[in-house]
Amino acid sequence: MENSYAQGTLIWIKDPEEVWVQAEIVSSNDKEIIVKRGDSENADQVIVLSPNEPIFLRTSDVYTSEGLSVLDDLTQLAHLHEPAVLSSLQNRFDIDKIYTFTGPILIALNPFKYIPGLYDEEILKTFISTKPSTKPHVFNTSNASYRGICDRQKSQTVLISGESGAGKTETTKHVMKFLALAGSEDGAVTNVEKQVLESNPLLEAFGNARTLRNDNSSRFGKFIELQFRGGSRAAVQTGQPGENSRLCGARIRTYLLEKVRVADQQEGERNYHVFYEACAAAATLSGTSTYSYPKKLPADKVKEPRDIDLEGFSELKNFAYLTKSTCETLKDVDDVEMFERRINAMQTIGIKADHIQSIFRVIAAVLHLGNVRFDAPPNNSEGSQVMSECSASIELAAKLTGVERPALEAAMCHQTRVMRTEKVRSPVNVRTASDNRDALAKALYGMIFDYIVKNTNQSIGFVPDVKLFVGVLDIFGFECFKMNSFEQLCINFTNERLQQFFNSFVFKLEEQLYEREGIPWDPLDFPDNQDAVDIMQAKQSGIFSMLDEECFVPQGSDQGFCNKLIKQHKGHRRFDEIRTKPSWFIVKHFAGPVQYCTEGFLDKNKDMLSNDLIECMGIASKNDFVKEMFQSEKKYSEVLHKDEQPDKPAGGSRKKKITVSSEFKDQLSSLMDIVDLTEPHFIRCIKPNPQNVQDLYDRKGVTEQLRYGGVLQIVQVSRAGYPVRINHQECWDDYRILGNPSTIAGLKHVDDAKIRAKKLLDHLDVELNLPKPNHGLSFAVGKTMVFFKLPAFERLKFLRLEMMSKAATKIQASYRRKMRMRMYQGIRSCARHVQAMLRVKQARLDLLKRKQLLAAVKVQSCIRMFLAKRRYKKILVKVARIQARIKGISTRKWFKEHRRHTAATKIQRNWRRFQDQKVYKLVKKTIILAQERMRLVAAKTQMQKLKKEAKEVGALMAKSQKAVEQANEIRKKNDELEAVQLQLQSEKGNLQKKIKNLEDIVGDLQGELEEAKKQAEEAIKMAADHSKTIIETEKLEAMAKQMEEKDVEVAELRKELEAAKEASAALEQQLKEGENRYKKLLASVAAQSTAGMNVSVLPGAAKPVVKTAGASKSNRSVYVQIVGTSGTGKTTLLEHLVKDQDPAIMEAFNNQKTNLMSHHSIKIDGQSLKFLDCREIKTSDATSKVRAQNLVKEWFYRSQWVCVVYDMADNDSFEYALQLVKDIREAKARVVLFGNRFHVDKGSPIAVDVAKAKDIAIRNNGIAVESTSLLDAVKMAMNAADEESSMGPSASSAEGMSPQDTRRGSLLDSVKSWFTNPADKGSKANQGVLRPSLKGTKSMKSQRASQDINADLRPVQELQDSESAVTCICFGQERSHKNYILLATASKDGTVVVYRCYRTEMEIAMIADQKFTEETDEGLNARPSEHSNIAVHSRLTGHTRAITSIFFNLLEDQLVTTSIDKSVRFWFIETGEMLKVFTDSSPVPVATFLPFNPQVFVAANSNAVLRLVNVQNGMVMQKLKVETEVRALRFDDTGLFLLAGTKSGSIHVLEASDNTTLKFKFKVHLARGGVTCITFVPANYDMPPCLLVNTSDSNATIIDCTYGPPPGVLTNLAVRTRVRVAHSLLPLKCCYSPSGHGYLISGSEDKEVYIYPLAKNNGKMQYLKHHQVPVVAVAVNMQDTMLASADSLGRIVLWRRIDFSHIPD
Repeated sequence: MENSYAQGTLIWIKDPEEVWVQAEIVSSNDKEIIVKRGDSENADQVIVLSPNEPIFLRTSDVYTSEGLSVLDDLTQLAHLHEPAVLSSLQNRFDIDKIYTFTGPILIALNPFKYIPGLYDEEILKTFISTKPSTKPHVFNTSNASYRGICDRQKSQTVLISGESGAGKTETTKHVMKFLALAGSEDGAVTNVEKQVLESNPLLEAFGNARTLRNDNSSRFGKFIELQFRGGSRAAVQTGQPGENSRLCGARIRTYLLEKVRVADQQEGERNYHVFYEACAAAATLSGTSTYSYPKKLPADKVKEPRDIDLEGFSELKNFAYLTKSTCETLKDVDDVEMFERRINAMQTIGIKADHIQSIFRVIAAVLHLGNVRFDAPPNNSEGSQVMSECSASIELAAKLTGVERPALEAAMCHQTRVMRTEKVRSPVNVRTASDNRDALAKALYGMIFDYIVKNTNQSIGFVPDVKLFVGVLDIFGFECFKMNSFEQLCINFTNERLQQFFNSFVFKLEEQLYEREGIPWDPLDFPDNQDAVDIMQAKQSGIFSMLDEECFVPQGSDQGFCNKLIKQHKGHRRFDEIRTKPSWFIVKHFAGPVQYCTEGFLDKNKDMLSNDLIECMGIASKNDFVKEMFQSEKKYSEVLHKDEQPDKPAGGSRKKKITVSSEFKDQLSSLMDIVDLTEPHFIRCIKPNPQNVQDLYDRKGVTEQLRYGGVLQIVQVSRAGYPVRINHQECWDDYRILGNPSTIAGLKHVDDAKIRAKKLLDHLDVELNLPKPNHGLSFAVGKTMVFFKLPAFERLKFLRLEMMSKAATKIQASYRRKMRMRMYQGIRSCARHVQAMLRVKQARLDLLKRKQLLAAVKVQSCIRMFLAKRRYKKILVKVARIQARIKGISTRKWFKEHRRHTAATKIQRNWRRFQDQKVYKLVKKTIILAQERMRLVAAKTQMQKLKKEAKEVGALMAKSQKAVEQANEIRKKNDELEAVQLQLQSEKGNLQKKIKNLEDIVGDLQGELEEAKKQAEEAIKMAADHSKTIIETEKLEAMAKQMEEKDVEVAELRKELEAAKEASAALEQQLKEGENRYKKLLASVAAQSTAGMNVSVLPGAAKPVVKTAGASKSNRSVYVQIVGTSGTGKTTLLEHLVKDQDPAIMEAFNNQKTNLMSHHSIKIDGQSLKFLDCREIKTSDATSKVRAQNLVKEWFYRSQWVCVVYDMADNDSFEYALQLVKDIREAKARVVLFGNRFHVDKGSPIAVDVAKAKDIAIRNNGIAVESTSLLDAVKMAMNAADEESSMGPSASSAEGMSPQDTRRGSLLDSVKSWFTNPADKGSKANQGVLRPSLKGTKSMKSQRASQDINADLRPVQELQDSESAVTCICFGQERSHKNYILLATASKDGTVVVYRCYRTEMEIAMIADQKFTEETDEGLNARPSEHSNIAVHSRLTGHTRAITSIFFNLLEDQLVTTSIDKSVRFWFIETGEMLKVFTDSSPVPVATFLPFNPQVFVAANSNAVLRLVNVQNGMVMQKLKVETEVRALRFDDTGLFLLAGTKSGSIHVLEASDNTTLKFKFKVHLARGGVTCITFVPANYDMPPCLLVNTSDSNATIIDCTYGPPPGVLTNLAVRTRVRVAHSLLPLKCCYSPSGHGYLISGSEDKEVYIYPLAKNNGKMQYLKHHQVPVVAVAVNMQDTMLASADSLGRIVLWRRIDFSHIPD
């Protein structure tokens, strides 16, 4: 393979921990390859590789609506190799997809947990089909085998393999369950199925044991033949699906029971289950050995109650065979109950009662044989005898087996040799005696196991004449331990043979594929393991043959056997030796090399009883059961039946001695002979982790199993010929860019995709000189696909990638040039503007200097003038005093007379005013009385009409006639109203005339006033005449007084004039409002009367379309929100609407009925409208009820229409509806008052004022409806929306600006801001973060920096509970308590502290108009005695490691925390009690609730899996896989879209299409660093909704969210700006403050709190400095009055804005 890789090539590289990790090529040459790791843990780490290191290509991640795409069949991968298989299996395993196809193999990973719905009977029945399914499942493979016998009339085999604990036994049960149900006539459980299934627990008891890897490991292989009868040969000949075959019989064959386990086990393992279960049952007895069955199982569940004699059994500590290991019990397993289940299974399969008793007697004998110990006699060191302390054990063993103790002891301690003329009996040493004992125990146990299998087959009923069967082979998987012995050699030989068979099977499939595609192929390309099989089973040189030979050679030894092997096979490619271990050898199997230790090989291979023990048991035993077992065993027939055997002819060949290996080879050969004649199906079971825990994927362990299980070998086989396969069109689309343009232009017109692909590749082969293989072709074009050899494909791929990289570089260069040019133009424009501004500023400075010079001159002149003027004034004052004295005397006399005249005039004027006012009041009272009577008459008339109309049930014609009558009456009323209007207009004219007269009077008075002023001026001039001074002074005083009276009179007249005008305007306004309400009332009544009619739409007529003014800018995503008190029938009304209009969503609707809020998208008249059904919470807790109501009211601001449902027979529900109308009006939503007539139609009286409801609805610009169908209200709302939208909103002038003009304007505005003082703008955006909440002092005001906008933002209190870093903080319960709010803090050591933060006086004043529930605990309202505004509310202890996220639930009565300790915990806030714990297999970085379903939360784990979990039962409802760990979750304000930030710097947008499912929408890659926090900011101040995102690449990013089309759907995320924040290591948090135009607040690693304004053209970063260590988390309360910041030393600082408005400057 060439080492030249294109830059950017995606690859897999080796890793010691993860086996394979993602990487990307940076550069490559012949000497080295530089790559960059792509995994999130070591992102961007550069590694230098040598050219010889293994590298595999990988493809980029692909996403579907279910998240990260995971193929059902791995052969569909473009690159099929070990890392691709390993990664794909992990991705599927993480989302509970445990089954995966790899060509013909079904890979099954053991989940170690129950997966809901995976094996239900309904699921099973869906797979019973004549059409094959593509979904990977054990039932699919089972169905394929079943269809094979039905359609093709050929026997099938399902081969199930895997290591201990991988789930082979459970998989076998599922296969048999499917075949039994598919083969039954009516779907009922057949007797054969019942017998087979009952045999499983029985065989498990005698053949399964606990190993280091599995608590229930099968220590034998079994082949279950399920016989089927039926089907049609004609169907096979015609190729049509045949008739279903019926299950008629079965047989079980077992292989290689691990009998050595009876006598010896490793530490941590156990013997076979039956020993422990029988001992546990015996331990429950006291003073007796009789066990009364059943004790644990219900009596009706057992076949026959009986007494079982457990003689010989006792506590397991009394038996040597059960104390080899300290492991005695299994977790969550009751051995006594399991014992009874084994008895029930024996009865079910038909084992007789006396035989059951005999079985347990033999098992007890085996245990007591294990207690027998030997020592040498005093006179014979080479002899042996039973130790005296073991006499009771051998006595009981002899009794239980039916032999005499001396005979048994002699048989174990002596050996009889047959000579030519006599028999010689000689003693054996202690070791041989112990071997004889163990051999007898193993033989007895093996025969018991064979007996149970034999009886099982007899009870099931094998039908000899039926040849059609499905064989299920549950065989042990490949094993490789530190110490491998004879058993591992046999097991691995079995897997080698099966792998050979599998290779040939896959080879045939590949051969068929190549023939079907019509392409040439070379058999030499495919690997084979025939040499590995030959080295073990060859007749003379094979390992097993040499072992048998060594067993019968005199003085044969394990070491001699090993030496012969090394001598015979030295240099063989499948064999090797270990020079440091003389007794070890290595066999290189298909799965890898395995080291075998030959110690004990010969003894294990012989495994033969001495003739003395055989004769003792088979002849001398008085126990018929034991005697029959020995006599029926073929191995012992030569000893027990030697008298019956015919004499051998002289020179005849000796009978071959049977060894374990020879017996095993024969069994395996017979098994393979059977399998070769069937159609195979393969299931490879894989154990995901050695700890047997759920949701943990050990990549190392799985890789070993993939190798040992032959999966990777099959991958090699299936891709050995042509590893890469793509279709014709994909080949043309991908590689046409590499060809000559003229050639490609000619090929474009070729219609046949195959011919076009062939000509293209031929052209590229010549042009690019594709590498040629040693044999065969570089590529081949088949009928449907194009096949490539790997070197040729890599050459094409790299050249294409290189060309695309160059093209991308050119595009980027052009784009960057354009951007730089645009930037240059902007900078040039800004520079010119700056120069102009600077010149202007310089000119202003020059002008200022000139002005200062002129001002100085002017100041001097002014000072001189001032001094002269002061001298003049002094003289003038003296003269004026003299004149004043003289004028005062004369004027006082004149003024006295003038005052008398003025008083008389005032009395006259008041009398005239009183007379006019009396007339005016009388007229006004008359007019008001007339209006009231007219309105009363009109209202009574209308009420009578409405009552009559409500009682009428006539046809449409009757309604139409009545409508005509009503119209006539309305016309009459209109005439009357017009008459009244004319009368009022005449009165208005009179009033206007009076007003005009008053204005004339005012004018006259003003004229008199002017004359008086003139006279006063003239009087002032008469200062020269000394004789008139006294008289003029009096006149002036009188005139001044008269002027004051005139001014007062004019003011009063003006007030009367204004009052008259206001009264006239009010009359006109009332008249207009009355007319409008009357029209709306008529329209509402008319619409309601026709709402229930079926109005047909003419063909071609356009259907009404729901339009919303400003929909593109509005954040009202819900069309109709349905609210109301409980019992009004809201959900029932909506359910009927769904049934009638959109029944397809009925199932989803029923699933969401119980939610607090349910979101539904319902199609009405072809339009999809969004409904929000809000359910009132039923609880006695008033606080929780208020929280739920506030949560519902928040959605008023996001809804276009709010339908308030009340019961017309319940006035309380109507009053509650009227209260909601006020909140709806404040939220600026349209209201629909819907009166439910259900109870009224049933006969209940109307208890509400319908007229009041209509009047209130009209006054609030809404609709009032009384009906039993919600469709009436919806259609009326749609019609109202159509009428409003038809007017069309006016476009703003700003919309006409081009983007370039907008950018240029923003640039100029930003430049202007350099030369202007921000404090002078006075805009709301510059008011600073947080609202003032604490009054300051004079000293604080004097110390503040006047220029700093955040000078008033100060730390007011510090909290510290521990020195452990605070990881996250949040505020809560802000609507629940008037006097305080809660602050929850979580730390790195796992502790959670909840504080009460008491509100200040200013904060309480801000919420004076809000309602709160009364606090029952007065101690909570009282502030702490130490004059602090903070008190500890509760402490939550339970987490053991760092807490990663913390948040309140939707009702805010519980706190939810996630932690590194792999748990999600729910806490009751008031007491600190832990309510629930949900555990995961890996750390949980973050979680959040679904906004519409408080019973479901979303949790992310470090396996890159999002889980939807039901809070009530802990059930995982959905799993969704992404590429890396999700560290931040946030829903938008619509509650429909979840934003998930990942460790790799991407944001995934997921849609909550319903309340139980998430769907992947799209992904945006944001940064190189991981996302640590996401905050959603709703739309405001003409700015779209946006996200505030912290990433660990030292950025805080503001991202705009684009909704639509269609409206309300999040379609894009675009970066608005990036703010530099010191952030690279810690998981920093950010928050949002709505002050001004909004602020981004973020922690940082440089000990500061960053504050960035979101307002346009105001992007100046501000800082808060107080902390001494990095600031990790920040939070702002909902009232926007307090900021909390927490650092890495556990210190929390509370910030408030100080108010100085009460302090004068």
